[in-house]
Order: sequence, then structure tokens, then C-alpha cells
Amino acid sequence: IIFILIFISQIVLGADLQIKNNIEGEGVEIVNHSKILVHYLGKLDDGTKFDSSYDRREPFNFQIGLKEVIEGWEKGLIGMKIGGKRTLIIPPELAYGEKGAGDIIPPNATLIFDIEIIDVQPPSYKLISSDDIKILKKNNFKFIDIRTKKERDNTGIIPGSLEITAFDIYGKFVPEFMKTFHNFVDLNDNIVFISNEGEIASILANGFAEQLGASNIHSLKGGIQQLIKENYKLSKK
Repeated sequence: IIFILIFISQIVLGADLQIKNNIEGEGVEIVNHSKILVHYLGKLDDGTKFDSSYDRREPFNFQIGLKEVIEGWEKGLIGMKIGGKRTLIIPPELAYGEKGAGDIIPPNATLIFDIEIIDVQPPSYKLISSDDIKILKKNNFKFIDIRTKKERDNTGIIPGSLEITAFDIYGKFVPEFMKTFHNFVDLNDNIVFISNEGEIASILANGFAEQLGASNIHSLKGGIQQLIKENYKLSKK
């Protein structure tokens, strides 16, 4: 059983994640939504081994950013590269918390993972910055601002953006989004999703790339808030 597949949604941002024995590696760097192949050894803080891909002689693959692994892995692997190795000492708040996992990992357990990065594939979508916007506009990229109307009215939008709300004020996906999307955009078009801080746009972009097979999907890094920091001229009605 691969215990790291059990995800307990108990995130404490202030919890201390320790990184030791860090070997950087080289080549492709892990970013949000990278597809990763790893070998690992998992131990309790008393040294008891509870899981090992080495013992199974089969590396483990997953996509970061989708909560397929515990929060300590999500945080601790960002920035690593192919061939990199590190030891993660993960507090219970970023692992399995008060419940533990089965009969192997007790409640409130601190976990120690020795991790080796075998391969990294970048996300299937691309991140763009404010410097790219002007060029992409000239190349007929379609910019889609997926924020709520209130958010768009508050900050303004990138001139020429399509305004199609993807998530409501409660974070729920808007069912009409896909119908409206297809009224204006084709999956073969070059598309840039725009959200407030970039994270929601990247999640949507990843979904379009992975689930719908869209190959020309982009996300604005840092979102509208990054543009505001850079004094980018936004358009208000």
C-alpha cells in the first residue's frame, strides 16, 4: 500500500517542514502541476519504516498540485530537479494529522521521507508574464478573464479580454462556463486564462490540458494582482 496517496485535508500553513540532505539535481525543475516520478523511503520519527518504493522496485508517479499526495510533499518537492535528493521531515499537520493512517501511521506522527527525483515533466499548459501580453495579442491569442464580475469591475481587465466567469464567489464552478466558452472560443485556439492571483487560472488551464486535451492553453502568472503591482494599464468600464 502506498500510504502517501491518502490525503487528509488538514492544512496548517504555519507548520514547520524541515528539509535536510539536499542535493539539487539538474535539468527540469518541479513547479506546480509538474508530473513527477520519484523513489522514496518513508519512516516514522523513531526510525520505523512504513513504506518504500525501493522495496517494490517501482517508482511512484503523480502530479503535484492536485492533492494526490500529502501537503508536506506538495510543499517540500517544489524547486527540486531531476536527480535531486532530499530528506523531508514532515509534521503531522502536513501529513495525516490527528487521525493517522490505518494501523501503520499513528495519530500525530511526524514522518521522515528520503526522496529521489527520477523524472519531471512540465505542466501541459504554459505560464505567461506581463511582458508576453503585447506579443500574444498581436498573434491573436484569446485572453479569458475567469473572475467574477465584481472582481473585474473592481480592478479592471486586460483590454480586449473575454469576460467569462468560471467560479462564483463561493469557489464553485459555474455550470454555464463551458457553454459560454464554446460560444466564443475553440479548443484549438491559443487561450490565456486570467484569475486574481494566478492560481485558479493555472488550475483551470491544467484541467483543460489534462482532461480536454487542449494543447494551446496558457495561464497568466500572478494574475491581475501581479499586473497591478507592475502598474500595467487595465481597462475599466
